[in-house]
Amino acid sequence: MKATAPGKLILTGEYAVLDGAPALVVAVNRRVTASRHTGPRGSSPFLVAVAEEIARTYGVDAPEARAAMEIVVDSSSFFLGNTKLGLGSSAAVTVAATALALTITREVPVIDRAAVLAIASAAHGTAQSSRPRPSSADLTGVRQQRAMSYSDLSAQVLAATTAGVHTAGGPPSAKIRGSGADIAAAVHGGVIMFETGNVTRLVWPEGLVLIPFFTGAAADTAELVIRVATAREANRAAVEAALAAIAAASRAACQASAVQQPEIAANALLAALKLAGAATDRLATATELPLVPACVSAARQAMAALGGTAKTTGAGGGDIAIAVLPAPSNPGKLKEHVTNAERLLIEAGCQPLGLSVDTTGVDLQPSGQ
Repeated sequence: MKATAPGKLILTGEYAVLDGAPALVVAVNRRVTASRHTGPRGSSPFLVAVAEEIARTYGVDAPEARAAMEIVVDSSSFFLGNTKLGLGSSAAVTVAATALALTITREVPVIDRAAVLAIASAAHGTAQSSRPRPSSADLTGVRQQRAMSYSDLSAQVLAATTAGVHTAGGPPSAKIRGSGADIAAAVHGGVIMFETGNVTRLVWPEGLVLIPFFTGAAADTAELVIRVATAREANRAAVEAALAAIAAASRAACQASAVQQPEIAANALLAALKLAGAATDRLATATELPLVPACVSAARQAMAALGGTAKTTGAGGGDIAIAVLPAPSNPGKLKEHVTNAERLLIEAGCQPLGLSVDTTGVDLQPSGQ
């Protein structure tokens, strides 16, 4: 038996979600795979945290706790070459490992999503908070070891960008714990609104095309979060106004995704995403940080010609961004429409990834599958 879990994209609510704003999150069809391994395994802090959290919950002698110590995770699909894509690998790793550990000893394995969510959330938070930020040399070493198929090395890389950030020659200046939106997306799949720990299932409108693309560079999430927080202290009025705009746009996006009429939902969500992109631009100006890569701005101009838009996801600054545009009225023209949009994105310096919404969430499969 093996468990798989999808990656995620936080489409709206970036930064403001840490203040309790809603986030629109989609699970995407890149998956990590957790399996049982009897030999040496990687030392990912997220896998260790899963084993420790299960032992705390079920007891150190519980079969689930013993099983957790034998789990390894392959997250190579969350990389492009040696570069992390920013799909939430550590969350997917934690969720897949938790799900497998909780079901591997059962005669009839069935995933208890509530239990997986609770344990994975606690384990992920523990691993994020306790792991010190390594040097750039350490990160290079982790990437070089990535060929080891049994170890969860992408989780180590992400841990490096979501743990404490060191000041020059000093101790960590902060400990970053994520909102939990990435864990929820990996557990439930599909499209969700995540707000202060609560999950509401939504649907991506049929009339709106989603094209995720790589910006060409990995982003340092933790560094950006800390720098935004620092800028907030220095320029509170402007930064908080931008965060309020991000929160309002995100709420509008979530509301649009809850509309039952597809055409109305598509138009409303597209309008909300345009507002969300403008709000992120506003935050970049207020903080004087490079949150919006040049290729995203170029992509936005290109998509405007097709009635669409483009924006960053998550913390911005790199990783994956999205283009969204209205679907053609003739379904038979959809493939041609997407191909044309992808050509424009490539000309703008972007790299379309062929990602789509993954509705499954964490699942179990036979080991041979």
